Amino acid sequence: MTFKLKKGQETFQVVDGPDAGRTYERGQEYETLPKGEEHRFEKVSVPTAALVKSKELKTTKEKK
Repeated sequence: MTFKLKKGQETFQVVDGPDAGRTYERGQEYETLPKGEEHRFEKVSVPTAALVKSKELKTTKEKK
């Protein structure tokens, strides 16, 4: 199941706890939620390409 920020919720960054440093943005979908902030999110019935598994994963651009 995936989740996204509810309408009217702004992007935010977690400042303490196990998710400290993670940023949750509007328009993105997440598999896990920060503890204590569950009220900011709603369930997404059909996941889209906007799914974010972890902000800690770095992406690299391929050279052509």
